[in-house]
Amino acid sequence: MMNEISSNRFVEDSHIFAEHPNPSWARRTWMSLDGIWTLTHRAVKKEIRVPFPIGSKESGVTFKDSGVFVYEREFILQSFSSEKRYLLHIGACDYMATVFINGHQVGSHIGGYASFSFDITAAVKPGKNRIEIKVRDSHSPFQVRGKQTFMRTAFFVWYEGIAGIWQSVWLEEVGLRYLERAQTSVDFSAQKLTISVFLNPRGNKSEQIPYRNLRLRISVKSSDGGTKQATRLLEMDNGIFNATFAFDEFNAALWSIEAPNLHPLVLTLLNGNAVLDTVESYFGLREISVGKDGFKINGEPVFLKMVLNQGYYPGGVYTPLDYGRMADDIRAIKAFGYNGARIHEKVEAPYFHYLCDRLGLLTSFEMPSFYLPSKQAFSRYESELKELIMRDSMHPSCIMRMLFNETWGIWGIYRKSSATRSFVERMYTLAKHMDPTRPVIENSGWEHFMTDIVDFHHYLRNATLARNLYNKIANGDEYVLEGFSLRRVADFYIRNQVPFATRSIFLEKPANADALPLFLSEYGGFGWYDTENKNAVEESIEEYTADIVHSGLFCGYCYTQLYDVGSEVNGLMTFNRIPKVDIERVRKANDLGI
Repeated sequence: MMNEISSNRFVEDSHIFAEHPNPSWARRTWMSLDGIWTLTHRAVKKEIRVPFPIGSKESGVTFKDSGVFVYEREFILQSFSSEKRYLLHIGACDYMATVFINGHQVGSHIGGYASFSFDITAAVKPGKNRIEIKVRDSHSPFQVRGKQTFMRTAFFVWYEGIAGIWQSVWLEEVGLRYLERAQTSVDFSAQKLTISVFLNPRGNKSEQIPYRNLRLRISVKSSDGGTKQATRLLEMDNGIFNATFAFDEFNAALWSIEAPNLHPLVLTLLNGNAVLDTVESYFGLREISVGKDGFKINGEPVFLKMVLNQGYYPGGVYTPLDYGRMADDIRAIKAFGYNGARIHEKVEAPYFHYLCDRLGLLTSFEMPSFYLPSKQAFSRYESELKELIMRDSMHPSCIMRMLFNETWGIWGIYRKSSATRSFVERMYTLAKHMDPTRPVIENSGWEHFMTDIVDFHHYLRNATLARNLYNKIANGDEYVLEGFSLRRVADFYIRNQVPFATRSIFLEKPANADALPLFLSEYGGFGWYDTENKNAVEESIEEYTADIVHSGLFCGYCYTQLYDVGSEVNGLMTFNRIPKVDIERVRKANDLGI
């Protein structure tokens, strides 16, 4: 009999109010705009339930995922003040959004995964207001889309798409100047934390409060919620507030999988004695190092035991019915004995990453793919990557970045002098510059040429093939490591060599390749393709996983996958999250990992 995974609909939370869509940057002056909106598409009006995307059952509409969609609803500002600013936040909207308040355009955004916000003060009024969001989406292969099909219909492992709003919409009230974002840097050898806080860009004349009048009060609390607290009152330094704290000032506790300690952070912007803005956030203290011997967190070796998670939910497609469903998936991952999730071809909502921070689960960050290169595709990818790095950089659970997957959309890298090769190199450099604390994989799966981790994928139909592959890697087999050819790539797809062949691990072997860790970032897939082991899936998991660990080659692995999605019926659970395998047997198989 298969084990059951215990479910707890709520996450106990003493750090930040639990319902805010982004607990890592939250104000208590917020008002949700989720709920019933009017949606118009091709002159047909329907009611839609936000934040469920167009094309999902829970949205209540059956429109296809391409074309122009107009969202409308009213909201009431009961506490409107001319001494305040009003911010509209949209967690994510696929793909191009233009926002109007009372008929006035207040901003636009391109990108289906990054969050965005607009200052709507000039357009709102006391009492009743009307918001309209005009969204355009398509099947363009030039747009960052992940596994949403770029054909007319779903095919192979590309699924029916979604469109429109798929994360929460909310308003926040702030002062005439307000806080834009924060970032942390940590010197573990000196036991010091530095926090940098940035103001919103200057706007109209009413916002021109002189910098000399502004102060920032930063309060850092102990991880138990505040039995010890350190506070600074800061003046601006070249447009930024910077504060440094010694660890012992706030009883610093390191974050780890076993002890996911989070320190509450309260930021209060002052004009004299008047409060302009208050943001509640948190951070986790953990140090990552990566080398030939693998990952270390806080100086301790950690063998990565990850499972692929595509971020699809029953009824809501990209959007869960509630935050508890996210927590249930995280608990299921841990129950199966995994310590991390590879979020695949999707960027999850900030709340998911908050839950990983809170519950102690390692994650990767992976940019969704576009499928044909162009100047526009490159530009929009870069813009969204920047937005997402700035939004998510403070999550301690995220330990690596993956920029592209299996050469999808970036076939031009095969030619050194191509614009595509230059673009990928630039994105790797950009990610490292914006966030030097996390290792970056430029092209997950194979054909590496510039990376911090050498990862690869295989779906070999028997364990003997896998063991032979590991032996060849250990012996430096040039065909496995560097035997790239266009014919080999064509055969892989056209002749369907997936169950018994692999692609070249390196496109070009970097000078430091021998010093890089090796990560098996996809394997398994049992039930998706034909394997020669006709016994229980558990036996295959046990055998393949034991071989990975005993090879001594890898810093970790990622099993494909947590639950069934579309045609990929290789999950440990069904799409409705019913276990298909014995949970205890899988957990014991994972216990072999260091």
